[in-house]
Amino acid sequence: LRNIVEEMALASGITLPYVYVLDGEDGINALAAGHDVNDAAVIVTAGALRRFNRDELQAVIAHEFSHILNGDMALNMRFCAWLAGLTAITEKARRLSGKRDAKHMLRTLRLLPFTVAAWMVGSLGELIGRALQAAVSRRREHLADASAVQFTRNPEALKSAFLIMVRAESGTEMLTPATRGFAHMFFASAHEPRIPLTRKLFATHPPLAERLQQLDPSLT
Repeated sequence: LRNIVEEMALASGITLPYVYVLDGEDGINALAAGHDVNDAAVIVTAGALRRFNRDELQAVIAHEFSHILNGDMALNMRFCAWLAGLTAITEKARRLSGKRDAKHMLRTLRLLPFTVAAWMVGSLGELIGRALQAAVSRRREHLADASAVQFTRNPEALKSAFLIMVRAESGTEMLTPATRGFAHMFFASAHEPRIPLTRKLFATHPPLAERLQQLDPSLT
């Protein structure tokens, strides 16, 4: 893994990113995190290391380097910050409305209009933010797939990686709940939306079958 990351860094002319492995994750996935090309990290799951051969792993790493070079990584980090702020508003409103003892009851009643307004603004903003985050992420994934093929000159490697992810029992899902907040940064879907009716709106990635067809329209 480190050798592949070094190769990609040399080929793209950027500072060698930090390299991490998510030991406890059997789902096949990867992501890039950081603020710019000189402050980045490439992260893969243990499941990806176990199941990919060198060419497939290189294709996935090339995809993540595309996110670094195209500015997607920095945009994803800003999305995380914006959503964290909106989540903090709704959490604060929830805590204010949750005070039940007599000492805080009068204060809670006085702040009720503010609490309701903050909850509504925060919830609506978070809903819109997550939908926008997902839409941007889906659009950028196809570009990163195409860039990965350009970097490696090996479209079969990325296609093979997709097929392994589709067929693997563990899939691409992450077990750690904390990863839900940055699911849009992964190579493939890390968490399915909780409400089935919202899956299309809040899906952070195009389906793997769709990405496969973009690489090879002959696939059905």
